[in-house]
Amino acid sequence: MREQQYLDDLSVRAAVAAWTTGEGAFASDIGSDVALTVSLLDRWLSYWDLADRLRRPQRAQFLAFLEQTARPAFRAATEPSPEVFGLLDDINYQAVRDGLTTSSLMIMLSRFACSCRPAVYAPASQHSRRGMQIIGRKLADMSYRTYMLAFMKERERFADRVATIVLADDPTGAAAAAVPLDVLVMRALDRRLMLAGGFAPERLEALVARAAKPAGKSDAPRAKASRPSASPTRAGRNLLPDQTAG
Repeated sequence: MREQQYLDDLSVRAAVAAWTTGEGAFASDIGSDVALTVSLLDRWLSYWDLADRLRRPQRAQFLAFLEQTARPAFRAATEPSPEVFGLLDDINYQAVRDGLTTSSLMIMLSRFACSCRPAVYAPASQHSRRGMQIIGRKLADMSYRTYMLAFMKERERFADRVATIVLADDPTGAAAAAVPLDVLVMRALDRRLMLAGGFAPERLEALVARAAKPAGKSDAPRAKASRPSASPTRAGRNLLPDQTAG
């Protein structure tokens, strides 16, 4: 249980840290009517460690596709729904038909959608998909729609946990001021599922530490307990609160 609580807390702290050191700025630019540029796309790809997933000659084509097709559709989505999630699958298929060939197309489009509307879309990464299945939510297919319907069911459960962490560990309201709660829940759950799927906690700890360094202290809510020293069992690391294996 202690390991569970630590990983929940870490997910929230990392979500705040990431938002205040990059994600929030990208959401502001990409979710607005500011024109996409090659420079902005390059910075966005580098931020998400996706720069090597798209060959340099493909970037102009990808940029045009995002600006003309994907971005207007994603920005128009104001509320999560099965139709909104299915739209991303349609856009993915259209990108393939248009010749945008990369094995990371779905993760790139879902991350871009998240940058456009972070309260509506979440990235569908290998770690988060694996985490979703490990906690017991079987995915019938690889579509984004199927993944996000399962994600939103977990969101209903995890939202209470996030609110508890913020209230307990952030009495000044700094996190709430920095990140809207609906966005924080989405971004924290994404990271919690990644941890469940085998993503190294040390990488999120490093993110939180980097965010705290310039100001001397983190604006994120801090877990009251230090990270448990004992190695967690696989089930202990991979389950969300109130869930059992299988």
